[in-house]
Amino acid sequence: MNAPSLRRLLLIRCGAGVGILLCILSVAIYLIVRRSMFQELDNSIKQTAALLANQVELENGGITFEWQEGLGTNRSLIADGLFQFWDEKTGATTRSPALGEQNLPRFSGDGGKPLLRDITLSDGGHGRAIGLRIHPFVVPEEMARMKARGHVINPQTIPYLLVVADDADPVLRTLERLQWILATGTILTLGMGFLVIDRVIHTSLKPINQLTSQVQDRAEHQLDSALNLPHTLPSELTSLARNFDILLARVAAIRERERDFIRHAAHELRTPIAGLRATTDLALSKIRTADEYREHLATCQNTAGELGELITRLTALARIGRPGDTQKSTVFDLAGQFSRCVASFVPLFEAKGIGLSCHLPTDEIRTLGDPSLSRIIFNNLLDNALSYTSGTVRIHLTKTQGHAELRISNPTDLPVENPDQWFEPLFRRDPSRHDAGSHLGIGLTLSLNAANAMGWSLTAHTTDAGWIEFLLRAPNASV
Repeated sequence: MNAPSLRRLLLIRCGAGVGILLCILSVAIYLIVRRSMFQELDNSIKQTAALLANQVELENGGITFEWQEGLGTNRSLIADGLFQFWDEKTGATTRSPALGEQNLPRFSGDGGKPLLRDITLSDGGHGRAIGLRIHPFVVPEEMARMKARGHVINPQTIPYLLVVADDADPVLRTLERLQWILATGTILTLGMGFLVIDRVIHTSLKPINQLTSQVQDRAEHQLDSALNLPHTLPSELTSLARNFDILLARVAAIRERERDFIRHAAHELRTPIAGLRATTDLALSKIRTADEYREHLATCQNTAGELGELITRLTALARIGRPGDTQKSTVFDLAGQFSRCVASFVPLFEAKGIGLSCHLPTDEIRTLGDPSLSRIIFNNLLDNALSYTSGTVRIHLTKTQGHAELRISNPTDLPVENPDQWFEPLFRRDPSRHDAGSHLGIGLTLSLNAANAMGWSLTAHTTDAGWIEFLLRAPNASV
């Protein structure tokens, strides 16, 4: 599956956004201009209708259209206008000269109120018209004469319907040209917009391309060196690049630890293998008795046992904390678990004449963790104390606020400046001065990893009196 191109996505989405905005803007401009032009046309028709409504006069008992009297002086208004009068009583009609014998649609609003509407002119063109009811006006002199004659005619009893129209085709042609102008302008602007957006995106993505080139050109031995971030790199990508640096540094550290672990493991395996080879070479160097062969085979069996134990511990060390290997956390009695482990070591301490000062609570200390991992930690700490001291070992297990604390301390004649070094894989003190010849050097490392896997903490420090103390802290289950 091809990965989507960020440049193509930005170009398409930005172009689509600009196109939508241009279309909305063009439609808005067209509607505003259209409304303005038709409003202007309607106002012109209303003004003409208002002028013509005052051109009907009741005079000498009849109706006089004064616009006909001014036909010669105001031809542009009268001769070119499209309007028509209807006598609503008799149906008689009077047309403007421009209509000839053609009629306009006869209409008005409710109760004769003015009503605007679109119409079709006699030539098939589009028109706009207003229809309304009017009444003739009477001058005071004519009213006086009607009173003198004793026959007064109320002009409200003589209704006329007036329809005034105007040609809308010029407006429609102007709007049609506006449509073409807006459509062409939108297409040209969108095309130029795509070119501008493409250049802007190309320029903006240059820092990313530079960063990609750095990553591609990075050699294996440069994994932990920081990237040279371009000064134009967007702030949104700066944190990503820095986190990438951190990730590479972690990868480099892991690979370094793997190399150290393999080197140390090879070193530890070399010694027993060399011992096996020397023992077998010595056994095969001459004809020996059955007891001599049995003695050499026993030596080989012990060495093979040490190798098996070393492999078992290395496998456990690699498994604990492995991604995806979730630990089983349950609530258990830490005090009871530790008491059982101590009980198994008591005969060994007594056999070596090592004093054991043990202060354990009688009540349960319920904590959350993996009982099997906790046994690994307890056995390693007790075995370490048994092998590296000739004095007294002090053990204190207490329950503090939110935690259980286990302290195992013993005197040491080889103070270590950096106690954290004791947790490094395959670290061992000089076996010639201690009973540490059977130790593999990964017990404390295994214990630390087991504690970390359960969310516990395991630390070591020296005291002023030349004692070394291991402190294990586990959270209480009740918290």
